[in-house]
Amino acid sequence: MIEPEDFDFHFNKDSHWQWVETIATPFYVADANINVVCYVVTRPMLGVCMSDITIMDRITDLWEEQAYIDNQQHMPCPESLMDFSLPNGLSFKADEPLKRHSVKYQGFDDTSFDLEVVALHEPYDINDPDMDPTAAARKDPAWDSSWSGHYDMTSRITGELIVRGKRYEVDCVDTGDRSWGPRPERDNSSVIWWHASFGEGLTIHLFTGHDIANTWELAPHISGYVLENGKTYGIVDSRGRQEYRKATPMGGILEVTDTRGKTFTLSYSTINSCHWAPYPSNTYLQASMRVVCDGNVGHGVQQMGISRAYLTRNRDAIRANT
Repeated sequence: MIEPEDFDFHFNKDSHWQWVETIATPFYVADANINVVCYVVTRPMLGVCMSDITIMDRITDLWEEQAYIDNQQHMPCPESLMDFSLPNGLSFKADEPLKRHSVKYQGFDDTSFDLEVVALHEPYDINDPDMDPTAAARKDPAWDSSWSGHYDMTSRITGELIVRGKRYEVDCVDTGDRSWGPRPERDNSSVIWWHASFGEGLTIHLFTGHDIANTWELAPHISGYVLENGKTYGIVDSRGRQEYRKATPMGGILEVTDTRGKTFTLSYSTINSCHWAPYPSNTYLQASMRVVCDGNVGHGVQQMGISRAYLTRNRDAIRANT
């Protein structure tokens, strides 16, 4: 179970030097085909942190062809995650931890945002067997040691975004997360972090494994939830298939079943995407998606995390994807 203090750091003096704690806050402006990744990776045992602000508006193989990137490595690590400001102009404040927080950013080229993030449910602890139906059968964290602690939260995000002087109103439902634990960034296994929202009434959030070099099928099922009318229901099974251009997911179909026995079938297509690499050892195939479920159209995001070791090992098979 996640408590308000879990918004803050979890390390102690004996933690491994690779201990990492992350905050991910994605949001979007659907009418403008704009998706924003706001990501913080802290390394408290080393006293440093990374922050990445990426604004996406197109499908491309190249990160640098997106609308805006501000990726800064090795800034001083905050003393607390409850209320901090970084030298790159990003600040967080947990006004009500796990319920409401504010995120502000003042960047370069007249680019900034000022957001309020209001949770729509209790944080979903993927390692709590009372919450996640797959947790009890696991001996280890859901993915690897970097998810020794992990929760996901779907929120209403409102405010203003300015991109190179052009103003946009932000009013969306999106899903962010917090992770903590030792993170060895070398030859990590592949995982897809996938979610789609259809307003406040329905969000489907999923973790699944994937071996893109050998199959387009999504498996094995790892974790996830359905948020429907303010209540969360753990996902007990998922199956799906994606199509690709090289390593970029272009669309797919997905079926999930939750603890009620209720099944949702979704189809989706990518509307903007790129290789996003907030730290050098891994690339994340970041894709924003138009998603259809039972005739309703929603908006979603997937991050397919793949180590560069895996990509180089399987380069010929992945390049053959068309």
